[in-house]
Amino acid sequence: MPKSLPPAIEAFATPAISPADVITLRRHYFADNAISLSEGEELFAIAAKVGDAGCREWHQFFSEAIGVLLVDQVEPRGYLSDENADWFIARIMHDGHVLLKSEFETLLRVMERAREVPDKLAAFALGLVRDIVITGDGTSITGEKHAPGVVTAADVAALRRTLFVASSEGFGSVTRAEADVLFDIADATAGADNDPSFDDLFARAIGNHLLSGLGRHAPDRKEALRREAWLDERRPLGTGIAATFRGIVFGRREASAVESAPAAVTEIVTSEEAAWLKTRIHYNGEVGSAERALLAFLRDEAAEIDPSLDAVIAEVV
Repeated sequence: MPKSLPPAIEAFATPAISPADVITLRRHYFADNAISLSEGEELFAIAAKVGDAGCREWHQFFSEAIGVLLVDQVEPRGYLSDENADWFIARIMHDGHVLLKSEFETLLRVMERAREVPDKLAAFALGLVRDIVITGDGTSITGEKHAPGVVTAADVAALRRTLFVASSEGFGSVTRAEADVLFDIADATAGADNDPSFDDLFARAIGNHLLSGLGRHAPDRKEALRREAWLDERRPLGTGIAATFRGIVFGRREASAVESAPAAVTEIVTSEEAAWLKTRIHYNGEVGSAERALLAFLRDEAAEIDPSLDAVIAEVV
């Protein structure tokens, strides 16, 4: 991140930034209809000086510009790359500064805007909520402070919102990285007077991870690039690059492709998942109420559970 802003921009980097100032910044940064990485760093530098003050128009512009940079300008459009995710995380964590509400809101809006979100970014966003649960300082995310090591209703709402936006366009299931963060929260707050809604969210989210089969299934970035290349080629269907799609046309699968594809395994807890689950449930030697709720959920909802979990379920449910 730049240590200083250009003199023409520096004057706007103040909590007193006005709607008129934002119009000037918008004209400056969108003059060429694009936002560069260096301009993105400038915007983060302005955000750091504005803080969580500033006018509504500034916060809207900041989120919009970062979204354009990270999501709209990539190829294919709408796919957030690992490199851009790394850049985004580094900007938010720069010098370990206190997370701004505007940065967290921008993070969620970028994930919501993206067609595909790298797992690392979704887990990072969830980890920010985990951190405020553990420290009790949720000012930048939930707007409240509370005793450390307890999950409040506002924390649950932030967790739910983060999980939702990470699974844009209905593609989502909870990933292993996200599930591990949720277990971290359950471990850190075991025995605390958590809001009852946390147990339900935890059970359903981890249950979703274990029983959803294929998980997030938006076409990945590589496949989307291949589809765009095929459209650009404008060759007859079934020739050239189109032949590599195995029946995928305009984002839909032909019947032959669906019939030949491996069936998704759903509503089954596999041996690998059971092994992971046992290590997480007994991570700190204590089975909390959230983990009990999860085991009860699996007992009632799973079509099949690996036998290695039978003793664990019988013990705690």
